[in-house]
Amino acid sequence: MRKLFLKNLFILQGLNIIIKPVWLLVVDRIAQNSLGTAYSQYNLQLTTCILFSIILDIGIQNFNNTQVAANNSFFKQNFKTFLVIKCGLSLVYFFIIFVIGFQSGQYYSLLFILAFNQILNSFILYFRSNINGLHYYFIDSLLSISDKFFAILICLVFYFMQQINILNFALAQTFAGIITVIIALMVNLKYWKKIELNTPLFKTKIGDLLKKSLPFALLFMLMGFYTRADVQMMDWLLPKTKALENSGIYAHSFRLLDAACMFAMLFSGLLLPMFSKLIANKEDVKPLAELGSKVLLLISIAIALASNFFKDGIMQSLYTFNDIEGVIASANVFGNIMLCFVPMCMVYIFGTLLTAKSDIKFMNIAAVVSLIVNVGLNLILIPKYESYGASISQLITQIVFSTLCVARCFYLFNFKITLLGVSKFLFFIVSLFGIYFLVKGFQSVWMSLFLYSIGGFLLVLLIGFFDVHKLKEFYQNKTQ
Repeated sequence: MRKLFLKNLFILQGLNIIIKPVWLLVVDRIAQNSLGTAYSQYNLQLTTCILFSIILDIGIQNFNNTQVAANNSFFKQNFKTFLVIKCGLSLVYFFIIFVIGFQSGQYYSLLFILAFNQILNSFILYFRSNINGLHYYFIDSLLSISDKFFAILICLVFYFMQQINILNFALAQTFAGIITVIIALMVNLKYWKKIELNTPLFKTKIGDLLKKSLPFALLFMLMGFYTRADVQMMDWLLPKTKALENSGIYAHSFRLLDAACMFAMLFSGLLLPMFSKLIANKEDVKPLAELGSKVLLLISIAIALASNFFKDGIMQSLYTFNDIEGVIASANVFGNIMLCFVPMCMVYIFGTLLTAKSDIKFMNIAAVVSLIVNVGLNLILIPKYESYGASISQLITQIVFSTLCVARCFYLFNFKITLLGVSKFLFFIVSLFGIYFLVKGFQSVWMSLFLYSIGGFLLVLLIGFFDVHKLKEFYQNKTQ
């Protein structure tokens, strides 16, 4: 299973390294810089659509993924039923957004487009959960980047025609989503026809499916609220002008966190069906969990520290500011937001393991605690510190939730922490500070980051987190 994880992880990361940075750091960044206040409004309304997007899924994606991974017949039996459910949920979602749009006046057109994009994304994720659960990881890898690939091409056309505006930027994502939905549906139908059953279709009733998926829905909603509510709370707690200004500052940083998390989420997408299969077969999950957590922890620590070491230079290179105060404000928020990447990565490993274990009740309790912490801190910090206060609140919230998930996994699966392992990570962190002091003098922040990355990679090999020879033997062993 670890060999399968590593093989498909390399494929996934390779494809995403090519496509998604181009979208986030080129296309999306150009839109942020060129559209100004319009992009801040776009970000605010996108957050609204994402917060209500729980209605589109109600836990179907994760519930379906775990069930299909454990038993392929589940896909055959319930595919049409889930399609009916998702179509109904889409109508409910669009009606709610219609009510919101009716009250928001001149921005309703953008809101409707963004809402439709969320509907398309919901169908893509459901179709991918079937493909992933059936263990067709390469096809899932292609679908994971196809919407962004097509969106890049369409945006380039708009840029070339000098027709880029906030509506066209959103519509480019709509067209890309439609293409991807069609491709994903065709793939689903192909595999659905291949699976043969002796039992009748529609065996599981819609009501039963909804009942089983609701705990997953509650978890998704709570996590969405404590992750995305900061922008909405700034809109509620700050004057309108201040709210838009701080929403833009926050968007600068959060988009980069999203870029990092896109890669980390690939671990979760691969691990969920693998954990589910191991648990269903009563096999040991420790080796796979240890491998995934070690890789993600090393990457997340290096990225989080680099983001704080070079935060001023990164912000100044990526975005346009009117004065140095704007650079400092944005950089300070960016530093805190990127520190969130470490606890979030631990959730992608240990939260995924708890999901595969179907320990959703505990995760919902942990998410409620985290939401209370987030709202309470935002009420205190946003009025005084604005977007910087929201970033502090987000960091503390992510640490709380990840700590609870990790502790629960250690309890359930009897995981152990070794003194040698802790010592290696502490030495790694201290050494990254040393590398920073060696490379910080370069005039180009990107050159410094490049040398920092090389130094971090060599450091991992030097400390001996992974035995290269054992990994090579392990990967070549067909029986693993």
